[in-house]
Amino acid sequence: MKKQALTLLLALLMVLPLFTACSENAADTTEDTAAAETTAPTTPSAGEETVAVEEEETEIQPDIPALDFDGRTFTFLTSGIGDTNGEDWETFDVWVEELNGDVINDAVMERNLYINETYNVQIAEYKTAGTTLAEIQTEVKVATNAFDAAFTHFENGANLAQTGSLHNLYDMQYINLEQPWWDQRGVQDMNLMGGVFLATGDITIVDNDATWVLMFGKQYVEDLQFENLYDLVREDRWTYDKFYDMMSQAAVDMNGDGTLKWQDDNFGFVTSDYSSRALMYASGEKLVTQDAQHNLIPLPSIERLSGVVDVAAKIMGDKGITFLTGYESTVPDDIRAVFEEGRALFYGEVMQCIIRMRESETEFGLVPWPKYDDAQDGYYNLVHTSAGRGVCIPVSQTDYEFVGAIIEAFAAKSMYTVTPAYYDVALTYKYMRDNESAEMLDIILDSRVYDLGLIANYGGMAGNIAGVITNGAGNLASSWAKAEKAFNKAMEKAVKKYAEVMERNP
Repeated sequence: MKKQALTLLLALLMVLPLFTACSENAADTTEDTAAAETTAPTTPSAGEETVAVEEEETEIQPDIPALDFDGRTFTFLTSGIGDTNGEDWETFDVWVEELNGDVINDAVMERNLYINETYNVQIAEYKTAGTTLAEIQTEVKVATNAFDAAFTHFENGANLAQTGSLHNLYDMQYINLEQPWWDQRGVQDMNLMGGVFLATGDITIVDNDATWVLMFGKQYVEDLQFENLYDLVREDRWTYDKFYDMMSQAAVDMNGDGTLKWQDDNFGFVTSDYSSRALMYASGEKLVTQDAQHNLIPLPSIERLSGVVDVAAKIMGDKGITFLTGYESTVPDDIRAVFEEGRALFYGEVMQCIIRMRESETEFGLVPWPKYDDAQDGYYNLVHTSAGRGVCIPVSQTDYEFVGAIIEAFAAKSMYTVTPAYYDVALTYKYMRDNESAEMLDIILDSRVYDLGLIANYGGMAGNIAGVITNGAGNLASSWAKAEKAFNKAMEKAVKKYAEVMERNP
């Protein structure tokens, strides 16, 4: 996710042949000026050669001394097919057996060889047959030393942190969460009373796969003579109202039977109910915020959020425009097929679905989720809370130097190897070879949002709000009143537990 520099790299990559296809596993989702110096060598025009070469030769190094770990093995716990969300989310970016020509596979190998050569450490993977949550809980209880660190999803991270099962990453020697390879939004938003127990960023590309994105059919936009969507985004005019207006014009009852059916008709928007959450968080609203001391604070007022919910409910609940997974007994592949067949203007899903559509004959592009209104300060894009991954360290781990050095080095080198490979794969499949999509992906990944109110779902409030958006009811005040007591009680309980954890680990 390395911003303008990767966009430049991709602009050059897109005119070159794509030598390899993505592996099947990969197919299944604070702006940083320093990152502008991170691209691999390219061949710039004559007028730009001196500056470009100078920038590309600079690679930010982690603040780790020369260490030799005598050939030790560092093992990451990762997700197998039995973990949350199944085989589509099996980990693919930690360890590979050999080079095979696949761009992500070979980038993983390059990074791991670098770690081996630099620190005399072998990277290994323990891919669980069960769940990462159960594995970490067992490790904390009996200290089997089966793994040194783990990748697990955000909901697990909040759960495990609350029970005191994870180390505060600020306590780990050599880990510097201010470095550009860590997602700074994630570091801030998932800070629990001053501690960060799970972090994401370049250390994994699964969080990219899990980012909830909005795709659009290019031919559809051209046929209806809509404004250029990329320009709307650049000019900060991409809003809920613009989104709904375009959707409304795109939906067509093709057979004239008076009802839109997924096998016959054209839609403004096809998606699943998770887009209710994506729309809510696209507004910039969060159920839980933090003060300067990282105390967790419930949303002080629902006035603006009420307006957000009403407009989002209009978008999601209008069955004459929007078709959701589950309608007419459909499954996610059915919904994706509608978009791939060119019968939907917009498609909302995880980033991973872009790579699943590598054989699609429909040209499509990417845009961030729209703003609630023109006055909003920026775009916000949600990461699926049970699909996105971060790294954490069980409290059974006692070698702070070893684990801290390798995690920081692993994340840092991934910024220059695996992340650019992900951009290459995600944006050069068949019909997404345009510079604008690379620019939009920069915006999307740089504006991701995490909310503990959703991740921990205190009192079921986040689910209740999503429900009234999905069913088109709106009227947040009623739903909020019913769940507010449970929300506040659950938050108070969580805050008390987090405070106890921080007291034990000052």
